[in-house]
Amino acid sequence: MTTAVIRNFKEVIESRDINRMNKELYDFLTLYGGFIAHYDINGFKATYRRLLNFAGVFIKHFDREHPYYSGVYACHQTPYKETGLTKADIKREFETIVDLHKDQISRWVKEELRKERYTLYLKLKEEFEGMDRAEVVTLTSIRMRHFAPRFYSSYTGKMSTK
Repeated sequence: MTTAVIRNFKEVIESRDINRMNKELYDFLTLYGGFIAHYDINGFKATYRRLLNFAGVFIKHFDREHPYYSGVYACHQTPYKETGLTKADIKREFETIVDLHKDQISRWVKEELRKERYTLYLKLKEEFEGMDRAEVVTLTSIRMRHFAPRFYSSYTGKMSTK
């Protein structure tokens, strides 16, 4: 038996899009799933919208060994609304859905991170192509002094001007 909250959870996981989460799922996760509220549903979505937070925190939260999620308390044995399921039954459904999609999500994360790195590489390549070596060294030195003064001073042996 699937309920609206389970269907919505499945939609979020399969689409890998936390923005599809509705209020009922948000309430269930914050009341019975061990998640903190992040002020409201918008804060919750903002927290898990980033790729690494979705895959590395949100998805891992449904691991059967997770200390906050895996506990089944007396209140979880009570029925959830008029669904015929207990809150513990719904939590187990969530675990099953995540287990079915973990490998796919892992591959998706690796591919998305690779795309991000490749985009950055192309921007850097475009910026540095056509420059002679002296320009590249000067530009790199200026950036290191500005963005990483401690590293720059330890790398060059010179004190930073900052």
